[in-house]
Amino acid sequence: MLRVICVRTGDKFNQWYEDNLKYMIDTYSGLKYDEFVVIRQDEYDGVFNKLLMFDRYRDGQNIYFDLDVIIKGDCNHFLRKDLTVCHAWWRLAWHTPLNSSIISWYGDRSDVSDFFIKDPEYYMLKYNLGMDQLLYENIDLQTYNESDSYCSYRTITTEENYNVYLFNQEYLSMLKPGWHEKFCMPLQYN
Repeated sequence: MLRVICVRTGDKFNQWYEDNLKYMIDTYSGLKYDEFVVIRQDEYDGVFNKLLMFDRYRDGQNIYFDLDVIIKGDCNHFLRKDLTVCHAWWRLAWHTPLNSSIISWYGDRSDVSDFFIKDPEYYMLKYNLGMDQLLYENIDLQTYNESDSYCSYRTITTEENYNVYLFNQEYLSMLKPGWHEKFCMPLQYN
């Protein structure tokens, strides 16, 4: 069983982003999934809502994508048994070297959510750089690397030979004209 997961809480992303992610997965990713799920429960502050998926989805193969990504090619190579997140090779040294725009794992990794649930207010304050820092400092995981065909739009804005572009908070750029719009569904929600 393959489950594709995304999170849409708050009002930062509208319905277009959710529909667009599903469109790109169905059209370009090559993933043959059994279930596409969207977490809408806004239980924690912002990105920490992602941690809900580790409690909810404890079986099968799971892959998570942020809503602000452009998928333009095969994503099957992102499916991993061990908990795997992106190595953020584009980030400055002061920041965590992880990026959670793509996450994959097989089976039960509720240990991740269990760790956070012990004291969510403390961890949200301590890890004010976000969930990536919490994962980096506390969770045993693997990382994808640049050769896995992903990049950050913050550093590479031209179309190159990457299967996934992570827009990393540049989500409004996805609504502007550019090479990426040919991979998106028509803008009907903005």
